[in-house]
Amino acid sequence: MSAGPGLAAVLKLCDQAAHFAQAYAHPTAYRTSNMLDRRMDHLDRRFYSAHYFHGHLMTAELAVRAEALLVNFLPYCPRAAIAKQYRAPAHKLNGFVYHDNWLHNLLISASMGGCPQ
Repeated sequence: MSAGPGLAAVLKLCDQAAHFAQAYAHPTAYRTSNMLDRRMDHLDRRFYSAHYFHGHLMTAELAVRAEALLVNFLPYCPRAAIAKQYRAPAHKLNGFVYHDNWLHNLLISASMGGCPQ
């Protein structure tokens, strides 16, 4: 068998098998999931388009907070199975919605500081 870049990459990966096996010694530990990857990919695209926080630290913090708010209040895809039971992640967390419109829910929740009165 001739050595090449593909074989070298496979052998390098095999040399790391002991490190990968350590993760499987903890069966209850969280693993990277497709759901997490989707969220992180979206966040990475947002940060890339913002040139990775050029400017003040407070501007970066506000951008991350705005992204978190949007992710929690934007409605689920209508074809998703969870959309039959909940409208958005905030609905799933709270168990109720204030209004039929997702933007109204966001504004009402934000105006109350997250605490029902």
